[in-house]
Amino acid sequence: MPSQRPYSEIRASDAERERVVAFLREHALLGRLDNEELEERIGQAYAAVTVGDLERLIADLPRPNAPSPRPRRQVQHRHRRGNPSPALVVAGVMLLFITGIPFVAVGAAFAAIAIVFALSFALGPLILIALIIAAVSRRHRHRPPPPMRWGRVY
Repeated sequence: MPSQRPYSEIRASDAERERVVAFLREHALLGRLDNEELEERIGQAYAAVTVGDLERLIADLPRPNAPSPRPRRQVQHRHRRGNPSPALVVAGVMLLFITGIPFVAVGAAFAAIAIVFALSFALGPLILIALIIAAVSRRHRHRPPPPMRWGRVY
């Protein structure tokens, strides 16, 4: 039966070395490591062969405690009053089409547009003639006669 090696004896990857170096730099920024010790540990991290070597480099530094996963509660889906259910929306649309209300509304809109066009064809020429008359009358206004001079008139 093959025996499994403990995790600390497994060879370290480059990504694990980089994570340890980043961890060491964070603690140096916090003031837990001075520059000399940081450089020494970074050198040892890049030279580390196993995961255990990396663990020994950070064993004396505090690690953030990962929160334990909480058991999930089953969430009950409740419909808000402002959001109707999709089935209710589909039923309402179907009811509208069955009763013909959209067709009446579309027919009324077309009727209103037809009335506007009919009025524009009937009244449009009359309004155009009135505008032409107003423009012409401004050009040919009668000027008042010049004031009368008292004196000889030839």
